[in-house]
Amino acid sequence: MAKYNFDTEYDLVVVGGGGSGKSAALTAAQAGLSVVILEKMAETGGSSIYAEGTCAFESSEQKERKVPKDAGKHFPSREEGFRRYTEYSHHRANPDVVRMHVDNTAETIDIMKSLGIVYTDVTIYAYDQPLELYTFHRPDGLGERVQEVLLRACVNAGVDVFTSTPAKKILTDGGAVVGVQALDKDGNVMTIGCKALILASGGYGNNPDLVQKYSWLHRAAYDTYKCVPTENTGDGLKMALETGADTDNIGPVMIIPCARGKTLTSHVSGAGSQPVLWVNKTGRRFASEHVAMSFADAGNTIAKQPQATIYAIIDADTIKHLMEDGSDIGLGDFIEYHLKLTRLQAELDQDVADGIAWKGGSIEELGRNIGLDPAVFAATVAEYNEACAKNYDPLFFKPAQFLRPVKKAPFYAINMAGSVLVSDGGIRVNGDLQVTDREYKPIPGLYAVGNDASGLFGDTYNLDCPGTANGFAHTSGRVAARHAVKTIKGL
Repeated sequence: MAKYNFDTEYDLVVVGGGGSGKSAALTAAQAGLSVVILEKMAETGGSSIYAEGTCAFESSEQKERKVPKDAGKHFPSREEGFRRYTEYSHHRANPDVVRMHVDNTAETIDIMKSLGIVYTDVTIYAYDQPLELYTFHRPDGLGERVQEVLLRACVNAGVDVFTSTPAKKILTDGGAVVGVQALDKDGNVMTIGCKALILASGGYGNNPDLVQKYSWLHRAAYDTYKCVPTENTGDGLKMALETGADTDNIGPVMIIPCARGKTLTSHVSGAGSQPVLWVNKTGRRFASEHVAMSFADAGNTIAKQPQATIYAIIDADTIKHLMEDGSDIGLGDFIEYHLKLTRLQAELDQDVADGIAWKGGSIEELGRNIGLDPAVFAATVAEYNEACAKNYDPLFFKPAQFLRPVKKAPFYAINMAGSVLVSDGGIRVNGDLQVTDREYKPIPGLYAVGNDASGLFGDTYNLDCPGTANGFAHTSGRVAARHAVKTIKGL
């Protein structure tokens, strides 16, 4: 007697329609498998819509360019990439997963090009960050365009795509995956049979309960600000654990600074992300603000402050500088390097009126308006201005080029928060992206890819290899699908 009565059956079920899920589905469909994508949102794309570039090593784009446009720089080898991921993670990364990534990202670029994607540049994310490797392949139209092209390719290859259809439970028989239960658009239970299942649900970064339980951000899990409208709530992680999977390096989360109530393209948020004076809720500095040069490090720094909140303090001169001369550092394509923040004053005025930013005619007044101890805050600003006058920061050794004083009224405070974009680790996998149980043995028929899979990071997203999350998503999806194809076909 059959254990399950399936409403329909496929060779492969992919849970999640972002970059990793669509790459997996396309690969399997092109190899002749019947494939369905189960996407819980009304549209596919996930976090990959907001991706900018794709990390790759020894790609055709790098080889055609020979060297980066910046003098004295070079495109990294796979060996350099392997070493960088391993060392950046303090050797917590899974070497099999790292090897899978660096060996297969070049093919990811070629596949995207074959689908019609044009790469306009191969560069770095932060142009004044000396440690970044030149792995950032920037596609024309960025992540949104890539996801549109991938969706069309999946549909043309015969992939069925069910949106508004969340997967709820993995079905097994004798320890092997045989299907999944999902809810259709009307909330009815669907039981779908399969020979393999790939979890590509985007991690758990938008689930504060899981962030609190698993990540180092547990004290501020409910204080972070959601700056992109994604719903990565740990669906894959929870289903995998129920199936007997284990976790590995589950704590990494990708955090980026953002002004509360704003988007990443806001000029107010862009100003607050500059290496200007930062204070926390005690009214004191807490770091060298040049950490802003790496959004991952800046996000970590802000997120560990009380309530994951800081205040970026700027004066009239700094506003003029940012509007007329441009930003001192870039935030990828959200705030381009040296972009003139022409909307800054108008945005600030509106934010002050809305009560999400503050203004003062004096430093003491600004401190009171924020809710800080005005005496402590004034002492902090005075000490900082003295460091600016001496061109030397004895407290945090902030580079002199970023020592810009806060002296000319009116003064403003931007409410900056740590924003969790995605989680960067979770379900333990091997180099073929097979999910492994507590004994490190693969669970037959079960795979995890993209931000559902662990193995590439230590405790922090590696911005030294920009475009990693997106590159890993597409690459891991394809590699997992190929293994599934070989297994299903008995090759």
